[in-house]
Formats: sequence, structure tokens, C-alpha cells
Amino acid sequence: MAEPPQNHSRNRQNLSPEVFARFLEFLSPDPEEAGRIYTLLHKKLVGFFSLKGISDPVSAADETIDRAIIKMNAGTPVPDVTKYCLGIARNIAKERFRLEQRESSAFSGFIENLSNSSDEQIERIYHILKPCFDQLSTEEQKLLIEYCQVLRGHARAEHRRHLAMIMNTTVLALRMRVTRLRSVLTHCVEKRLNNGQNPL
Repeated sequence: MAEPPQNHSRNRQNLSPEVFARFLEFLSPDPEEAGRIYTLLHKKLVGFFSLKGISDPVSAADETIDRAIIKMNAGTPVPDVTKYCLGIARNIAKERFRLEQRESSAFSGFIENLSNSSDEQIERIYHILKPCFDQLSTEEQKLLIEYCQVLRGHARAEHRRHLAMIMNTTVLALRMRVTRLRSVLTHCVEKRLNNGQNPL
């Protein structure tokens, strides 16, 4: 049975070693050749996502191959794996671009609203938000502060790639963690607002 290339996590998308091994055997019955084809395919996908400006092209390439494997394992006929994966990659690029745009718009909107608020309103917002922020661990507070620096375009993507590298994780995993922390803060703020502590 062929072994997965080292840069592929067999636990992603709940793929079993057997399912991934079948994918490699589909690429080629020769294990070494299958590994070579897989590596070339992965590099091509990483290049595609890099050209599209996706902030974490490696995880996007991983996700593309995972989706292809799941579809193929379910019986989808795939005469050309590369073309099939590129089709999936285009959809993933659109999904991630929309996600990053929504994230950017939401944060920019918050900053804009805050900048248009009076000193009294900002003071009230601070008193609502601070106790919620203080409930987070020191590590989580630092992560939010670092991640939410107001940068634009390529500088922001580079900043978050660097932050992910320092934390030994992927940009996608980092984004998911920050999203969870924002949800915790939102829930806390809503709870305080429901108790009559309206900041506006």
C-alpha cells in the first residue's frame, strides 16, 4: 500500500489512510510514480492559489485534493485528475475570497462606526467590551490584537501568514480560531447588552 506524501495530513476531511491510498493507486499503480504525480499536482494547485492571491495557498491545495478524493471515493468519474482538481480549486478560490472579503468588510465597518462615534459612545462601548475581552486568556488577547491590525491588501495577507508561521499553524486554522474568539466576545457583549448595558 502506498504511503501518503509527508505534506498531506491523513486526518483532514476525515480521510482514512485506505481512502487516500486508493487515490494514490488511481494516480499510478507504482507507489513512487504516484507520489511524484501527487507532489506535482499539489505544487500546481499551490501555484494556482498563489496567483489568485489566496492567503494560505497550501491549505487551499490540501482542501482541493481532499474534496476530489471524497468525490472520487463516492463514485464520481474523473478521467483527468488535474483538470478535475483545478475545477474544484476555482470554486474554493471564490469561496475563500468571499470569506476574506466578508471578514474585511465586517471589521472595517466596525472601525468606521467606532471612528464616527462620539467620545461618550466610545467610552460606553469600551466599558461593555473590556470585561468580555478581559475574560480571554493573555494568549487569546494577544492573538486578537495581532490578527486584527488594520492592514490592507498584500500587507495584511503577509502579516497573517507570518503570524501563522510563528504560531506553527496555517492561516485557515488561525482564521477559524480568531472567528471563534470573536464569537465568544460577541456572545458576551450581547449578554451584557441584554442586561441593559446599552453602549449607545
